Amino acid sequence: MSNAIEKRETQEIEKVAQRPWVKPRVDIYENQDELLVIADLPGVAEKDLHIHLDKDQLDLEARCGEEPASPVLSREFRPTDYQRSFVVPRGIDASKISAELRDGVLRLHLPKADSIKPRRITVTSG
Repeated sequence: MSNAIEKRETQEIEKVAQRPWVKPRVDIYENQDELLVIADLPGVAEKDLHIHLDKDQLDLEARCGEEPASPVLSREFRPTDYQRSFVVPRGIDASKISAELRDGVLRLHLPKADSIKPRRITVTSG
């Protein structure tokens, strides 16, 4: 009797298939006004991209592609999720961060606060 209960309990447990994830390739550029993060996220729609900033940690999470509704006969590409985290340096103005996603490429602008931007100091004589 206990075997029947154990079998029934294991059959009722929901199995969740976890999709594989990878770190997306990124390029990071710096100029006097901002840090620019460019990330390759092929197959990601805007609604499936989540960017979070908490204190000094920036997290990118994206879900790529939908599973086809029809049966798959052959598969060389498997939908993959993306995850990447960065430590954001001090002096980034979090209220002005912006992002654009176009053709599978994310452009994330991290503007520098005015207090850390280089300034030209004028010299007066006399």
